[in-house]
Amino acid sequence: MKNLIRHILLEEAQKWEYQVRDIGGPVYYKRKKGSDWFFIDEVEFYKDSNRNNTVKWVEKKPKKGPKIKQLEVPQKKVDKLDYLYIYYQNLTSNDCKVEKTDDSIIIKVK
Repeated sequence: MKNLIRHILLEEAQKWEYQVRDIGGPVYYKRKKGSDWFFIDEVEFYKDSNRNNTVKWVEKKPKKGPKIKQLEVPQKKVDKLDYLYIYYQNLTSNDCKVEKTDDSIIIKVK
């Protein structure tokens, strides 16, 4: 009987997950598996958590976007096609290649 109660209590304790996030200081969280995190205090965290039910928090780093190149736009009057070629080079990222033919501009993704 004693082992059965212990087993039930351990099983119930394993349904909860705990987490510490360092956001300018320690912040403690608790959740039932599969639900959302909610705040708890430090005392409850240390009372109920252990290494089996503690989830490591990994801070997500922001993604770096593609670099934009910037060409100088001519100030003097130039051919419209030349002007648009420079304009599209300024608009597209480094992931795209801008080519100029005799009468058109082609933008290709690398």
